[in-house]
Amino acid sequence: MLRILRHRVALQRGKRFCSGEGSSSSKGSLPGASDNKSSQRGPVTFASLALMGVLGSGLLFYYNIEKEKKAERVASEVISVGKPDLGGPWSLVDQDGIPRTDASYKGSFTLVYFGFTFCPDICPSELVKVGNLMDELEKRKRFVRPIFISVDPSRDSVGQLKHYSQDFHKDIVYLTGTKEQVSKVTRAYRVYFSKANENVNDDEDYLVDHSIVLYLVSPTGEFLDFFTQKSLVKDIVARIEKHQIAFEKTAKPKQ
Repeated sequence: MLRILRHRVALQRGKRFCSGEGSSSSKGSLPGASDNKSSQRGPVTFASLALMGVLGSGLLFYYNIEKEKKAERVASEVISVGKPDLGGPWSLVDQDGIPRTDASYKGSFTLVYFGFTFCPDICPSELVKVGNLMDELEKRKRFVRPIFISVDPSRDSVGQLKHYSQDFHKDIVYLTGTKEQVSKVTRAYRVYFSKANENVNDDEDYLVDHSIVLYLVSPTGEFLDFFTQKSLVKDIVARIEKHQIAFEKTAKPKQ
């Protein structure tokens, strides 16, 4: 009986040794493993930083999309009441020296732009835009008469306009006049312009600060719409066509 008990005690001790219980050598093998676990449980890793970056980019993209949608909704909810009182009679002269008035263009849709031939970049860009939208309108069998009115009569003579016209669309008409005539037409369209560098004494070397707007006028001389520098050609063409279709419906005689 005593022998059996001793044998069982020996077996129990052997199990504890094999399983590492109470073994100092097993305790010595654990610090490395515990260090790995602690490093894995660290607060910041490259993987977590990458994940945070992806999530942040996704949230920013979503925010921008929602912001644009909200802006579009707000713009679509804006209601315009009435039309600005723009336009009126005027008298000028074109690049060929032929006198022109507002009545000269009655019966046609006109697109009016105010600028000056010594403009370094804005006016050329806008006139190129006018040429592009003229080409697009022609594809749709639509037509307007584009008019360039100088706000710098001191330098924009008939000869200067004639020379300037060679660089842009052939259908654009260029108009100038006396200071009084130009002042009258600009007031009619509420166009802002002034000498940008007032301190420059040279009367031949100066810039003119002016409004950058295209005005759409109906065949009856009524102001219909305006387009800013940021307006795209496709959007301008679509709006002009819309106005023309609406005008055709009202002008069509009832049967």
